[in-house]
Amino acid sequence: MTALPALTRLLVCIVGLLLLPVGTAIAADPFARATLTTKGTIYAGQQVEVDVDVFVPNYFLSPPQFPLFDLPGSVVTMPDDRGLNLNETVNGEAFSGIRKTYAITPQTAGDYALPAAVIPFGYAAVPGQTSQGKVTLPPLRFTVAAVPGGEGGTPGVTAGEITITQTFDRDPAGLRAGDALVRTVSIHAAGLAPMMIPVPTLDAPAGVQVYVHDPVLSQERTSRGDVTAGLRTDTATYVFTKPGHFTLPAIALQWFNPTSGQTETAEADGALVTVGAAPVTEGTLAPPAPPPAEEPFDWLWWGGCAATLLAIGLFIQLAANLCGRLEVWLTAVLARKEQSEATAYRRVVDACMKHDAAGLDAALDRWSRQTGNVPLSKWIDRFADPETKAGFARYREGRYGASRAHHDVIDLGRLLRGLKTARRRWLQKTSGGGQETGDLPDLNPRFENAGRRTL
Repeated sequence: MTALPALTRLLVCIVGLLLLPVGTAIAADPFARATLTTKGTIYAGQQVEVDVDVFVPNYFLSPPQFPLFDLPGSVVTMPDDRGLNLNETVNGEAFSGIRKTYAITPQTAGDYALPAAVIPFGYAAVPGQTSQGKVTLPPLRFTVAAVPGGEGGTPGVTAGEITITQTFDRDPAGLRAGDALVRTVSIHAAGLAPMMIPVPTLDAPAGVQVYVHDPVLSQERTSRGDVTAGLRTDTATYVFTKPGHFTLPAIALQWFNPTSGQTETAEADGALVTVGAAPVTEGTLAPPAPPPAEEPFDWLWWGGCAATLLAIGLFIQLAANLCGRLEVWLTAVLARKEQSEATAYRRVVDACMKHDAAGLDAALDRWSRQTGNVPLSKWIDRFADPETKAGFARYREGRYGASRAHHDVIDLGRLLRGLKTARRRWLQKTSGGGQETGDLPDLNPRFENAGRRTL
């Protein structure tokens, strides 16, 4: 008789132990992690990279909104790259994550700490259900040292390596008076953003005119898309109006190399320009021609020419004014059309027709932000039918979930039909019942209604 109660208690304990991981999975919370990827001593003016990871249990339903925060005494940028998808197991629980990389350039020495910025997102705390979550940027701290021998309070240039190259469009020793020489200077800075590269000095010697063009900034990337260096290209045109010998000054740039711990100099040599006299065209010898006979002044002909030129000038002025107004009007109309809800939805349709899941993510995110339906999951719950809700949840799980077993069998065409029905209900709800049209806008839309049209 005593064995049965003991066996019952044993079974209850075993069931409780089996259910313990389930309770832990339900109680799992999103979390964020910040990692300083730049190693070694950090100096003022050096670009620092910080990886910020956001993890949620199950999968994301709306991506994290990483803020571009302010950090006093530094320049903070976030490269316009797509986030890196992560999968990680913590205490036996599967988490999905997204990583963004911040580039921070401290301008002065001292201690820095990331601010407590909030990162919102939507995720499936329970599969098939949308939960709104947010995490706070972890308080990562790092110390910046002053550049040895640098001037106090003046931010210097700190980079792994800087090289300067230059080219000329022609031989500087073979110019004639009136010719132009184009000088192109390219600066390659490893570990430095293009906007932080100093402007080179492109001076001209006395008696020479110089015209400096707008610089071209770009980045050097690896085959995997990682940024390795900043590039800056400056172009100047020198015009020589008289013969002589001229010296274009050299271009030098000093920077601190954190690897060697020394201040180094990159330089592009100056150029000696030799300008010869302009060629003289000699005419053939001939006896002087007799003076031309004077003819009477034709007032009627010259008056007609003047009147014709005046009429042409007035016509050109009138046409220019009309074209200018037409261009302003057309630009405004096209801008309204580009920012319209119909245009944003057309991108959603195109992505579904092309079976482009990545393009569909971007199109849905842009449409929801442009129409104010943020988060999109709440809009789906309100206007979509049950089949579309389930299909959208499967699509999100296939895109961002830790397990992507259903990613290849998602029917984007059926999802598009469900989204179209939900959108029609939303338009009727927000506009008081608008007239339904086709899937795409007319080829010749009425511009006065381009701000908001139904598809």
